[in-house]
Parts: sequence; C-alpha cells; structure tokens
Amino acid sequence: MYRSLDVHDVRHPPRETPRYDLTPGERDQMDRAVRTLRGRATVVGAPRTVDSARLLNGSLPEGLIAALEDFRRFGNDAGVLTVRNLPVPAGLPPTPTVPNSVPVDCGVSVAVLLLVMSRLGDPISYTEEKHGALVHDICPVPGEEEQQQNTGSVYFELHTENAFHANRPDFVGLLCLRPDHERRAASITSSIREALHLLSAEEAALLRQPRFRTRLAPSFCRDADVRPYLAPAPVLGGTSRYPTMTVDFDDTAATDEEAERALVALHGALQRVRRESVLLAGDLSIIDNSTTVHGRSAFTPCYDGQDRWLQRMFVVHSLRGALDVLAVENNYRCRPLAVPR
Repeated sequence: MYRSLDVHDVRHPPRETPRYDLTPGERDQMDRAVRTLRGRATVVGAPRTVDSARLLNGSLPEGLIAALEDFRRFGNDAGVLTVRNLPVPAGLPPTPTVPNSVPVDCGVSVAVLLLVMSRLGDPISYTEEKHGALVHDICPVPGEEEQQQNTGSVYFELHTENAFHANRPDFVGLLCLRPDHERRAASITSSIREALHLLSAEEAALLRQPRFRTRLAPSFCRDADVRPYLAPAPVLGGTSRYPTMTVDFDDTAATDEEAERALVALHGALQRVRRESVLLAGDLSIIDNSTTVHGRSAFTPCYDGQDRWLQRMFVVHSLRGALDVLAVENNYRCRPLAVPR
C-alpha cells in the first residue's frame, strides 16, 4: 500500500454555494408542515414517522419543492444545495457531548429534516451507525478531538459518506442547530464535476480502474481486530460529462504506485475546487454523495454546552436496491454488515 497524501487545512477564497432562502411566508408555511408532522408522529425511529413525512412533504413551499426536485433529478456542478432560514428550536438545551447522541422525540429540527430530506428519496440508516438511528446528533466529544469522525474537531478529511457500503446514501443532509463559537467550523464540499477537468486523461483513466481499496469505518467494525479493506474498485464512474466518485481520503488506498499518484492528483484537484460554508442555525446543507466529497475545517470546542451542533440524515433515491438488507422490524434500517473477525 502506498500512502503519502498531504492534508492541509488551507483556507481558500470563498466560493458561493447554490442555495435556496425561504421567505418569511415560506417559513410560516414550513412551520405549519412541521406542526402537522409532529402532531402525527412523536418517536423519531418509528416507521410511521417516516411514512408520515413522506405523505406530508407535498405541503412544503412550492419554490422549495421545485429546488429540491431539480437537485434530486439533475444535481448541480457544485454537488451541494443549501436551504436557509429553516425553523429550528428556540431555547436549545446544551449541546450533547457523548459519541452516540441521537434525538428520540420528533422535535422541530427532526421534523424539518424528515420533511425536506424525504422529498429527495427514501430515508435510510445503518445498524452500526449510532445504533441504527434515523437522525444523528453531530457534535464534538471530549477526548475524541483527533478522530476522523463526526465527534472530532481537527480537520475532517474529504470523503464520500460510507464509501465502503453497497447501499451508501445518495444524499446527506446536515442541519445546523448551533454554530461553533468562533464561526470557524466550515463545512467543505468538493465536486468531481468541477474537478475532473483538472486531471489528465491518464489520471482519470487510472481512477476508473479497480485499483483502489476502501476500508470500513470504525463504527462498522467495533468488535473486529482490524478494519478490513474491500476488494479493489474504481474511484471514478459515470461519464466524462456526468462523472461519479466514491472515495475516502482517510480510508481509501491505492494498490500500486501508479494508482497512488492518480489518487494524489485527485485529492489536489478536489482541494482546488472546494467550497467552504459556515452553517448557521436554520441552514441545511444537502450533499450529493454520488458526485461530491465533504469534510470540515478544524475548530476549537469549549464543552460549555454551546458548542457546534448539527443533525444529520441519510437518503437513497429508492429503497428498492436495499430491500434484501433491510431489518425486518422497520422500513429504513440496514442490517449489520458481515465483517471478518
């Protein structure tokens, strides 16, 4: 295995991220939809909650629906859509500080995520990821500052969400409830649609060959002695006009020196086109996981109850491709992966 990627938390000139800002009237309409969903569903993890959100998402503002449908069907070159001015709870409790924190009740922020994200497809979760919860709290955790996970606070390397999983999300939603103290924790995204032209034809051809292995995330093999790598696979797919990408720059390794040089070139190209955005309360960043890697700049948590707090949800275009691996007791959770011990 050849690995020599240089990782620098370099500040780049800001680039605008495609976004949709709710008007005050649309915000009021969103509030009504949230209240209706909360009146029908109280428990986040109940299949009825997922079904209710799917039936009610047609009551979202028409302009928002149009923007979401366009992103779902066609994507965009940036690979991300930010929705702003969404309702979030007033008088938030202290930011959680434990690794597997998840919301239990269908509060305002959870209802917002369910309504908006279910417009893009079917919600999905993974038994190994925060015990299979549908919505996750994303917060810094004491003692895990150096981790390349959502509990850390160092630079979080660019990655496809669950790059190793056959049923990885098509979209990742990150809703901000509370930004970090200094407004330094920037969400970073980089799209292969914008980066592909920066690669040579030889590099792109190499990245389309099965010469790269990705290992499982720590949360998916907690009881295993090692984190196993999958069989070699390509990093790039799709066409030259509409490329796709699956890579984790912390967990993907090339199988030879030539492939490693191509992987380094891809990393550099993605860094050149990266977009950074500090999410504020009520901002929802929706990432196209088939074309775009994401990460986060470093920040300094204070553990005073006012640290950065996001909530996350995963969506696939359709559950049809995952039906064989879903748990019997619900309609969105994948059973555990078989991990070599």
